[in-house]
Amino acid sequence: MWKLLLCLWLAFVLARRARCISCAGCVDLDELNFDKTVARFPYALVKFDIAFPYGEKHEAFAAFSKAAHKVTGELLVATVGIKDYGELENKALGERYKVDEKNFPGIYLFRGNVADYTVYPAHLDVTLDNLKSFVSSNTQLYIGRDGCLKQFNDALLNFANKPDSEQLKLLQQLATLQSTLTLPEEQQSGKVYLLFMRKINQLGYDFVEEETKRLLRLKAGKVTAEKKLELAHKLNILETFRVSKLTKLSKAPEEL
Repeated sequence: MWKLLLCLWLAFVLARRARCISCAGCVDLDELNFDKTVARFPYALVKFDIAFPYGEKHEAFAAFSKAAHKVTGELLVATVGIKDYGELENKALGERYKVDEKNFPGIYLFRGNVADYTVYPAHLDVTLDNLKSFVSSNTQLYIGRDGCLKQFNDALLNFANKPDSEQLKLLQQLATLQSTLTLPEEQQSGKVYLLFMRKINQLGYDFVEEETKRLLRLKAGKVTAEKKLELAHKLNILETFRVSKLTKLSKAPEEL
């Protein structure tokens, strides 16, 4: 009987391993090496999950790991596998950070030590772009969304709330910058930034909301893979102009 149970358990473990998706660049942490490893990096993004994770959320985290390694060496991307069977490996570590095992994964961003961290919002879908935005918003690192340009993103912080005169001045400056770009994909992205800047200057912040809806409708329709990627890049660029609080008055109808 015990041999049958052992075979069933091994089959269960192997099946879970077969479904497991690799996470290139991710460091496996446990209760012994967690504190010392996290403390060695200015920042660490850690995913607490089941022992052998799989599915869209894990795929997004693995994709983020690849993207992060291309642009920075200051961010540790790591995983903690929590077992609810056998010796309950890393279960105490999950309890230490109050990880909700019913809603795996739990994703934590640490800043140089194990006590200073921000938890990935539970309401936010775990996607590549959302992970990039989460890290970029809570650190000095820039891991841009696809299609975005760091120089433009930095310059356009809070653009929608700037006076019209400042918007126009910035538009001229970035038009000059766009003309110096050499890569075709960067040139195209620069043109999209400039277009959105002009529209926001002319129509106000409402343009951001309306254009987002329009692009999402197009992306959900019957379009080619190439067109869908183009629309996705435009949506990513449009997010650059979003502000948490709009302080500038909307354009009056007679101004339009």
